[in-house]
Amino acid sequence: MNALEKWNPFQTSSPWDATLVRRPITLRKILAPTDLTPDGRKAIDYAVALAEHFNSQLTLLHVYPAPRAKDYARKINDYSVVENARTALDSLWLELKKEYPRIDAQLRCGVAAEQIVAAARDLDVDLIVISTHNYSWFTHCLHGSDAEEVFRQASCPILLVRKDEKDFVDIG
Repeated sequence: MNALEKWNPFQTSSPWDATLVRRPITLRKILAPTDLTPDGRKAIDYAVALAEHFNSQLTLLHVYPAPRAKDYARKINDYSVVENARTALDSLWLELKKEYPRIDAQLRCGVAAEQIVAAARDLDVDLIVISTHNYSWFTHCLHGSDAEEVFRQASCPILLVRKDEKDFVDIG
């Protein structure tokens, strides 16, 4: 007897009850790296929707670059870079915590792709939800892609969200 044959239309549960699914999906922990730009917000919205659906722990992650020698030469204050990143991340975290309380945030310093992969490993996440920018081929060749590097190195599944593509989450 299959799931539809067992289903009674007067029941409150659907025929696709988790107990009838052969391979149920469980996402305990989701990592949502963000560059704190409006372009990256769509991936954050996807991560929140997935975390709500699966009742997962959601971790926001922002990685700021380590200061380079020329930054010191120009007397760029490393403290202000960290504080600006922390303020922006805390603001996003507080906004999302009202919507979904099982959320935390981490701030790391270093190469973005390396730190994202390390955080995924350290936190033992089940899924990374990351945005990708629609750079031209020339910009992509010059700067590379953090999302592509994460895709190559991560040991867990990745949902790559493009800003201007078809949605399956109602972002509103």
